[in-house]
Order: sequence, then structure tokens, then C-alpha cells
Amino acid sequence: MKNKFNFKIVGSGPTGLLLSIALSKFDCNIFLTDLLTQNRLINKDKTYAITHSTRKILSKFKLWKKLEPYLFGFDTLSISDSVTSAMTNLSVFDLDNDISSADNIGWVVKHSDLMNVFFHEIQNYENIIFITPKNLLRKKLVFDYEFLSTGANSLDKKLFDFLDIKKSYNQSCLTFKVSLRGNCEKRAYEIFRKEGPLALLPLEKNLYQVIWTSSTLKAIERLNSDKNFLIDNLSTILPYEFKLDQIIGEFNIFPVSLSLNLPFLNFKKIVLVGDAFHTFHPVGGQGLNCCWRDVNTIFDLFNKKITITKMDLIAFKFKYFTKRIIDIIFTILITDSLISIFANRNVFLFPIRRFSFLLLNNFLFIRKLVLNQMTKSLSYSKIK
Repeated sequence: MKNKFNFKIVGSGPTGLLLSIALSKFDCNIFLTDLLTQNRLINKDKTYAITHSTRKILSKFKLWKKLEPYLFGFDTLSISDSVTSAMTNLSVFDLDNDISSADNIGWVVKHSDLMNVFFHEIQNYENIIFITPKNLLRKKLVFDYEFLSTGANSLDKKLFDFLDIKKSYNQSCLTFKVSLRGNCEKRAYEIFRKEGPLALLPLEKNLYQVIWTSSTLKAIERLNSDKNFLIDNLSTILPYEFKLDQIIGEFNIFPVSLSLNLPFLNFKKIVLVGDAFHTFHPVGGQGLNCCWRDVNTIFDLFNKKITITKMDLIAFKFKYFTKRIIDIIFTILITDSLISIFANRNVFLFPIRRFSFLLLNNFLFIRKLVLNQMTKSLSYSKIK
């Protein structure tokens, strides 16, 4: 890029930060802005599942080694259906040969650790300016392109003309950390229940992140309940090998939705990235990984041009949407199908549910197909 452009990134979460790092490789000024301070952006009690496609993206931007000390890998994934009592365990032996050497199915990282690494990284780039919206407004800059990574329901997103397709699950996720004994140290769990899936992600030995999906009303009720009552309630639905000791840290609750934003045929130089562009049900932990594949696509579209013209920027959002839509639609179909089939008590679906686990337990190629799609995605071979 020979022309020095001014790019504005609204939203400084994991997606906005990675996008700023990616775009910093080009000859441009990047103004990264958020309503929250850096400390508030960092200090959130959340965790993320990291897939092999994300490992490849982070390695591409020379971030994997810097983040690796804060990652906790898991080499087994237990999937169970509490209604039909079916279950299976997927392991590193079910991974494709090109990723099996990593010795992990996936990784888990705390939000605060991830954000600290990213904020430390942007300090290495003079062309990334982290600035408050108020101070940015005072500069009276004209931006060549704006990227919105502000989340699914932000006010910024509603100010522009995008067609928002939504499906509400009428569910919310309650998340918190628990201390457990008797568990398999490097095993993650996805438990399908009639009210919604329950995920357990290992953070370190005997410490797990609980992601408990249920109706919004039930989630709020649990959020406001006594901790001892919640421990008793959770103990009844955990795998038999667990002994629950205590709940650690804060409770968080967030609504679950499926959404996709389609750009109108206008020539506004604004593009949505990450959760502002698409959201999925958290089953399978695809959310942040898909957001970062957005970033990878944006980088590749700019990187293939020696010189970027104003006309290229006008057409950019349509090229970006075209490149991303197949992966996004496929992720939507997979996550939504899992909820529609496995998170209910519909007796007509019981044979399908039992047959699915029968296939997983008896056919290696089915296990490989399922596991590798979850952790590699359709985009893995295209990440260079």
C-alpha cells in the first residue's frame, strides 16, 4: 500500500485489537477507539476456546508464541447427551495428520491474559493509536475506511444501513469458574441437556470455566440464587467423576442469539467485523474463532494489492462479504442444527440422537470429520 490511509476501528475487544495488529503491517494510520478504558477492556471475567484455525492465524501474525504461556490445552473432548445417556470421547488421535503434532484438540485462554498480550503488542506499532472517541472527534479526521467491531447490539451498528437477520433462542449463558476434583485434567466437556448445552472448559488443573445455557428466565434466577444452592444444582448434572468444591470469581450472563448482517448496496466505506457481523450459539466454541477468520480475510484482501486505490476501498466490503459468507453460513447451520436436534426432549428426535453417537463411537472417519471441522473450519487450508 503506497498511499497512507487513515483507518478507524470502533471497538477494542479481541477482534478489534487483532484487526489493528493485522492492518498495522500496511502503510496506514490506525485509530483504535472504544468507550471503555484499557483497564475495563482487559478486566473481564471471560474465557475463550481456541481452535487450530485460530492457532494458524495467530502464528501468521507472530502472536501465537507470545500467547502460548497463557494457554491451557485439552487433548480430549467429551460429548454427551444427558437425555438419551449417549456419549463419546474424541481425542488427539482423531485429528488430521497436519494438526495432530500439536498434541491438543484446542486451547482455552482467559480474556484478561489475551487482552494484555494484545495491548502490549500494539505498543510496538507507531501507526496504531488507541484513543477515546471524544479525543478522536477533536482531531476532525477524514477516514478512508471504518471497521465496526462493537458487538451484536451496539449503538454504532444501528446508526448505519445494514440488514440484520436474527434468530432468538430465548436463551442466555451463565458463566463462572469452579474448582473441581476427580476430573480428567486436559479434557473439555460438552453436555447436551433439554434446556440447552452445558460446557466445561479446563483453565488449569482442577479449575474449569462453566458455560451454562438455559432459558433467560432460568439463567437470571440462577444468577441471583445463593451460591450453595447453585453448587448443589450444578452437582446433580455434572459428569459422575466430578466432585465440585467451590465457585470462584464473578458470575456473568449474556444472551444467546444467531445473527447475520447483510450490507446494503451503497458505497459507504464501513464494514462490520466479528460479533457486529455475525453471532452464533456458543455451542462448540466457534464465536471468537470465526471473528478472527474475518480479520484474516481483511488482511488477505489488502495484502494481495501492491497499491490500494480509493475505488478498491469502495468495493472492499462486497469482496469481504463474498469471501466470508460460506464459512459463516456453514457455522450457522452446524451450531443451529446441534441445538435444534440435541437441546430438547422431542421424542421424535431420539433415534437421530442415538444414531449420531452410534456413528461417532464406531466409525473413525465420522469422528475425524466432526472433530476436524470443529477445530479447523472450512478456511484452514486458505490461511497462509
